[in-house]
Amino acid sequence: MKCKRLVLPLLIIKNNSSLGDTTAFPSAINITSKSSRAGEGFAVAAKKSVNVTTRRRMTNETSSSTSHSAPGVAKSTRNVRASSNVIRWAIHGVATELFHNIIIRTFRRLFGAAALLFDKRSRGGTSLGNENGRRYRQPPRREIAVVSGATGGIGSYIVEELALRGYDVVIAGRDGTRGEELVAHVRDLMKEVTPIIMNMNDESIVESSVGLPTITFIEYHADIPQSALNMSTSVKELGRPLSILINNAGIMGQSSRLTMHVNLLGPAYLTFALLPLLLTEGENRSIQPTIINVGSSAHLRATHVLDDNFLSSIATDMADGEQRSWIDTLSLDLDNDLITYAKSKLALMQLSTILRYWLPSTTRIRIVDAHPGLVWTSLLRNHIGDTAVKALTTTGLANVIYKSPVEGARAIVAALDDETTEVVSPNNATVQKQMYYVNGKPGGYAAFESVCMDASIQVWDHVIAPALVKDHFALPKGWAIGRGR
Repeated sequence: MKCKRLVLPLLIIKNNSSLGDTTAFPSAINITSKSSRAGEGFAVAAKKSVNVTTRRRMTNETSSSTSHSAPGVAKSTRNVRASSNVIRWAIHGVATELFHNIIIRTFRRLFGAAALLFDKRSRGGTSLGNENGRRYRQPPRREIAVVSGATGGIGSYIVEELALRGYDVVIAGRDGTRGEELVAHVRDLMKEVTPIIMNMNDESIVESSVGLPTITFIEYHADIPQSALNMSTSVKELGRPLSILINNAGIMGQSSRLTMHVNLLGPAYLTFALLPLLLTEGENRSIQPTIINVGSSAHLRATHVLDDNFLSSIATDMADGEQRSWIDTLSLDLDNDLITYAKSKLALMQLSTILRYWLPSTTRIRIVDAHPGLVWTSLLRNHIGDTAVKALTTTGLANVIYKSPVEGARAIVAALDDETTEVVSPNNATVQKQMYYVNGKPGGYAAFESVCMDASIQVWDHVIAPALVKDHFALPKGWAIGRGR
């Protein structure tokens, strides 16, 4: 599948000065920028005196003619792309999420009971269990769900949600103390809630006397390949089918190299370590294994993952009989502007694209990308700093602008309540259509680069596959580097 040109129906922007004053209209995008800073001077203001210009198309980063044949043009084009991506993220990411959190969420809080009648997907897990002040849980499934990054933030609440759905949950995290504390907490919670069986004919709830799901902590480090292989061994020893893998572990604001290791290679290591177990269960028609890669709207900022300089050096390196690891070329400086974080989330979605296209349809493994929305987590608070945190909490804006971690967790787990798997048939091959959940709903706005097969194969060939091979992960048959060429 070739990456096609894309018209972005976002805003019309026209610069009025070298300082980057901009005027925006809700139409197609046209950018004339004298500033090389992405997003400098961004403003949304309707001014009738500004002439509205026509649409401008945006080409993808993989075009070699743009990258190498005309350096001056390439630099100008890169600036246009950088600005348009910030705008894309601002409109389809930040603005959309703020609208959801401030308007829609407030509406649901005020008219919760009525809103649930129009939102059947919210039924399930804890959301079907606050009726009459009581909480409910589903009977044990005797199926395993693995959650990485599960000892804090959204991850710990994902564990609760899965346990309430009856899954035997494996808490995969770095901190053993916090992990065992979470195990004890979830076990106590399961004893307090009422086990139920739902009558699907009339959606009535019938109380049931059933056992408890099993909650297990297994130490896991997303930046250590062997840790993923150890996880596979430990999960197999539990002796129950593996049905769910949620790649939730992630960092931001750390070094660019560590960010890409944890946010991209970590999920890749864990996915391919556990893939044999998921494939085995995929042959069981009573179970549809699901992989959920937890993403972020920040991916909308990035049009590419691999740098032009690295791509241009590949031929030279191969001629010399060696090829550098792209991640090893990344800076050890802190990713303060979060551009590497954005690239890592785009690359994670491209990994999902590879899995959808290359996994045989007979495996029945469902691949899902899910974004929880704007959530008030420790990860966010650590990045924005104490001053901003204090201002947001003392004014009460934190509760208005951001979701709570439990709301974020429910937005992720909601992907399990909708078992729909759409397929498309490019080149006579049946593959899954991208399923991108935002705020618990499918059909979220995803960057077209996230489903670009050319770009996805580049990331596979030069980042993911070399790391997997180097660290002795067994790739499925036919998944060698260069398969897509």
